Amino acid sequence: MINTLLPWPYRLIALCGLALVIGGSAYVRGRIDEQASQAGNQLANQQRVSLVERRQAAISQQVALAHEAGRARDRVIYQTIEKEVIRYVANPEHTVCRLDREWVQQHDAAALSVIPDAARGVDAAASKLTSDDALVTVTENYAASQDNARQLTDLQAWIRQQSVIQ
Repeated sequence: MINTLLPWPYRLIALCGLALVIGGSAYVRGRIDEQASQAGNQLANQQRVSLVERRQAAISQQVALAHEAGRARDRVIYQTIEKEVIRYVANPEHTVCRLDREWVQQHDAAALSVIPDAARGVDAAASKLTSDDALVTVTENYAASQDNARQLTDLQAWIRQQSVIQ
């Protein structure tokens, strides 16, 4: 009966129109589902990033507290050492000697990590610096070196802990 009501070209157009409507609605539904999936993935990624950032902040805080505690402990140790150095230097019974210029030059070269200049004329004359000056300087240098070593050790610990986070 439908064959007699609609001629075949109109039936073909109607079937194509129906196919377009069904295909279009399937396409729109697919786009909606894909957008929802992407929004869900984006939310999950944001949550994961937030969790990693919180873990990183906790590790940074933990390492910073440990670093400051170690520095405070080192300060107490080196303050005690400095008091002993001052007491030793202030003692009139110890012998103070002047350092020769070559010793001062070698020490300065070592402190600056440079090769000492052999061409510079260094005589055996004493410099203005004394053994007490050298003791104070060496103590200060060791304190700074210890602080640098602590910073490096704590930085390595921070890097190791950060690399474990996923």
